Amino acid sequence: MVSPVLLISENRDLGQQIKSILSQYSVDCCRAEEAAEKCSDHSVRVVLVSEYLSDMSGIALFDSLKTTRPGLVGFLIADGHGENPCMAAMESGFSGLLNTPLDPAKLQASVSRAMESTILREENTRLRALLPLFGLGEKFLSAITEEEVLSFLLDAVAEQTAADSLSVMLFDKEEGCLRIAASRGIEEEIVRKIRIQPGDKIAGWVFAERKPVIMNRETQKESPFAALLKRPEISSAVSFPMTVREQILGVLNVSHRESKIQFSDSSIEMLGILCTQASLALDNVRSIASMEQKTRLQTVLEQYVAPEVAELMLARDAGLAADHGEIKQVTVMFADIRNFTGMVQQLSHVVLHEFLNDFFQVFTETIFQHRGMVDKFMGDAVLALFGAPVPLDNANLSAARTALAIGQRFGELKERWKSKDIFFQSIDLGIALTCGELFLGNVGSSRRLDYTVIGTEVNVAQRLAAQSTQCQVYITKTVRDDLGTELGEWIDIGKLRLRGVNDPVHAFTGKGAVCRG
Repeated sequence: MVSPVLLISENRDLGQQIKSILSQYSVDCCRAEEAAEKCSDHSVRVVLVSEYLSDMSGIALFDSLKTTRPGLVGFLIADGHGENPCMAAMESGFSGLLNTPLDPAKLQASVSRAMESTILREENTRLRALLPLFGLGEKFLSAITEEEVLSFLLDAVAEQTAADSLSVMLFDKEEGCLRIAASRGIEEEIVRKIRIQPGDKIAGWVFAERKPVIMNRETQKESPFAALLKRPEISSAVSFPMTVREQILGVLNVSHRESKIQFSDSSIEMLGILCTQASLALDNVRSIASMEQKTRLQTVLEQYVAPEVAELMLARDAGLAADHGEIKQVTVMFADIRNFTGMVQQLSHVVLHEFLNDFFQVFTETIFQHRGMVDKFMGDAVLALFGAPVPLDNANLSAARTALAIGQRFGELKERWKSKDIFFQSIDLGIALTCGELFLGNVGSSRRLDYTVIGTEVNVAQRLAAQSTQCQVYITKTVRDDLGTELGEWIDIGKLRLRGVNDPVHAFTGKGAVCRG
């Protein structure tokens, strides 16, 4: 149900503008003399009042309206001329000031916050009227599983109604139907078998329409659901929708057998309070579970991409597991250690392990700093991507900065480890960058997937890196043309014949980007 907004103004154009901006709400417009009658309807939750009206000021009108509606939320619309009415508006109880020309985003946000605040206040008032039930809210919110929430709900409903049978049916998204998630007084076999489609039978209708249904024996013949009442031993029953934040979660079913107890509107109010609290608790449990899952996924993603890249991927629901892949313009960086075979033969496993950890730490820190993604570690080599899955303004520039920084940091790493073992004097690093259109996505079987890139440029980067020595960064002409002069001079080293690449590759190297030591 939309929440009404009342605009009090003599400016028709303003009314049309506000209706357009607040299209998700029911916006009514009236003149000052009609305002009191309009506001007597408590469905009006927010009023927008023009600063200048024909017979009085907007501030004076709002003062008079609040004598009969003390909790009325209002915003003063000022034309931006003359004295600033902000202080007077605040003293009069307005929640805020909106200047013309209206800022749509500010108007949307202000009304949205006011609606949420008003709804919350109304909810609190209603709950205070049913104080004994209100006290159960803390118990519901203390639940840490869905099973606990539903158990608390059935306990509370049983205590209030003395019902013979109870059930909570939740919507199963995978099966597309309602299933019994918790019950009392119903045979286990029935619980396992029952499946109800939205719109089907009584519970399905309540779920689809989000409206409660009461059925008492004395009146059930007059009910449109009479044909659906299959159990003549039931003397009274009610089905109540469980909703939260305009989403339907399921249906609560309550029934009596051979009893004089009848359900009424007060029963609906009571069940409304309990279902509201239970639904909020269910939503809370699911939100916490979702946040925990998101945190776990982000932790995993951050092993491959920079934290801010992981956050962007999650924010846009990248869904890597379900990704079918795409062709994208990507910059590829490949780097590998020279004399790695000698390292394996000469160094102990412990020393080799410690060095590789340092080596890969340098790479990941530098790559993440420039918003790249580590595609994979391959023994003595690293494959990294820039520009995907999250796009960059200039992927080639980010990759080049990364490569040059890695060359410098590898030299420092080499110096540090050389003091531990003279063998590290003999190691070297080759780095290369290419760019082009590549396949980016999941590759593998149903049991093992690898999120990676496939394309000629990956092979070119690997072969080009093999030509590089002393931490020099080799880049293709396509990358060089995109860099300009921002990173200084790049030396043309001509066209290189690379193993496994059909055509010669025109390459450049960064001047001065060599290892020290």
